[in-house]
Amino acid sequence: MDIQEILETTKGAHICYYVSEMDRYIDNAVAYIVSGIEKGDQVLFVESERLYPKILQRVKELVSEDRLQNIHYVNNFTFYWRNGNFHPPTILAYFSDLVTPFMEEELNFRTWGHIEWRDELKITNDIQEYESAINKLIPQTKAISVCAYDAPRVSASLKKVLLDCHGFLMTDDGVSPILKQLD
Repeated sequence: MDIQEILETTKGAHICYYVSEMDRYIDNAVAYIVSGIEKGDQVLFVESERLYPKILQRVKELVSEDRLQNIHYVNNFTFYWRNGNFHPPTILAYFSDLVTPFMEEELNFRTWGHIEWRDELKITNDIQEYESAINKLIPQTKAISVCAYDAPRVSASLKKVLLDCHGFLMTDDGVSPILKQLD
């Protein structure tokens, strides 16, 4: 299953991308942006200053200059650490400010967020709060939302939280639905 199939069969999707290899990550990010632009989507792209120029350069090789206006870049440190800490209510308010114009203008959009953090013990609870809230917003926005996490930094407990909060799991090689166990 690829992201295009998900788009065609759902009214929005929340995808956890478990990143293992950075070159494949960049390939997938470029494909996601280009696919969105080709469909006329606005793309909210939250990425590090380190990786975004590499991704944008590759996108520029594939789409016309005027279509680059569909990309709305936000530095991931600015997005997730706005007040110097990972504070879900602040992040969600900022997210809402960014996507409200798309919704008001009835524009299709997709999001991509690369979540990075310093060593912090309580980050799992904060990420769970944030991802759970985003998961509730997805049906309202009808957007595809990819949340990328660097696999080597994800503990077993955080991975469980991420799988519980997302409908799909993406790896460097593909996307599949997450089957939820009934309690």
